[in-house]
Amino acid sequence: MAIFNRYTRIGVAAAIGLAASATVTAYAQEKTPIKIGLMLPYKGVYAPLAVNIDQGFQIALEEYGNKSAGRPIEIIRADDELTPSVGVQKFNKFVQSDKVDLVAGVVGSNVGIAVSELADKNKMPMVFANAFADEITGKFCSPYIARTSFSANGFEYASGKYWASKGVKTAVTMGPDYSAGRAFIGGFKRGFEDNGGKVIEEIWTPFQKTKDYSAALTQASNSGAQIIYAFYAGAEAIQVVKQHADFGLRTKIPLIGDHWVYDEALWPALGDLALNAQHVATHYPGIPTEANQKFVKAYTAKYKQEPDVSAELGYDNGKAIMLTLEKLGGQMPEDRAKFISTMRDLTFDAPRGKIKFNAQNSALLEKVYVIEIVKGPDGKMQRKSLDQFPGAGDLPGCTKSF
Repeated sequence: MAIFNRYTRIGVAAAIGLAASATVTAYAQEKTPIKIGLMLPYKGVYAPLAVNIDQGFQIALEEYGNKSAGRPIEIIRADDELTPSVGVQKFNKFVQSDKVDLVAGVVGSNVGIAVSELADKNKMPMVFANAFADEITGKFCSPYIARTSFSANGFEYASGKYWASKGVKTAVTMGPDYSAGRAFIGGFKRGFEDNGGKVIEEIWTPFQKTKDYSAALTQASNSGAQIIYAFYAGAEAIQVVKQHADFGLRTKIPLIGDHWVYDEALWPALGDLALNAQHVATHYPGIPTEANQKFVKAYTAKYKQEPDVSAELGYDNGKAIMLTLEKLGGQMPEDRAKFISTMRDLTFDAPRGKIKFNAQNSALLEKVYVIEIVKGPDGKMQRKSLDQFPGAGDLPGCTKSF
């Protein structure tokens, strides 16, 4: 009996010790930061987009006090330079040296495609803020990849369909010759031609190398089309809009496109050249919803300017991540694919509208807005909503089951 009591006491003591150890370990985990690698092109042609995405991302995290279940959120930033090889290097550093829990951001689809395979190989959750190429949730789909923005086809097919429905019969397209340019313009062409329109010519300009668009604009002007439909962003968009005006084409062949061509961040450089321009957009500050008004108020208070589309996409990226962490109790699951599958089950009200995900982990567009840039009562430029329509679906191509 004495022997039994002795070993019982030893066993109880050991159990208490193990329990205490587990408690200490759990406590330590709770206080360990959740590390998010935020990869964006902070320099170069898309730097304005990167800055605004980062700022929107921060607004989302601040809604949660920059914590999840008591654990602080640590953001580790990296500049991918809009170059796939650099993106690969920075992703590997996130995984191997920084020991991040997940990776977010990415603007360029060229970078997005390159790091998609790495995310799958390393079983590292990758949550894209932009990177719209259809292949990312098609050919390169993975249980470790999600996209909180939308696919190129989801946005641009719907846009092509809309303009065809408004009596535009012919268009010439212009875009940068890289993965995102091809994806966006391809989506517009499919939607336009499936609904009775005809793209007369497709004009491609070397990405990050073109400074003079005179030859492309002359070709577009001579095409006989009713409109130029373009996808450009950042510094390239500024040059295209300015040179289009310099050539006297504003009344001859209007330059229509998506929100990046006439991004708010570009208005100081464009001046009155942006006035009366029409384009399609996934967000504008005047959307009359509680979720949007809350976001615009917080963003304007912090950064002293209204958010543009890129800021809203950054916010969506951060919000989806924080909602997912909340569902997981602030803990990254051992099987990190569960992080992405948990995100896929989310439905939430974002500034742009309701966000939900399809089976390939790509967020869908509830609404697309037709916008005209006008002068408000205060004399400052603002966006005026003319119409809206639902987004389209993603292209097929994902062969994995998850």
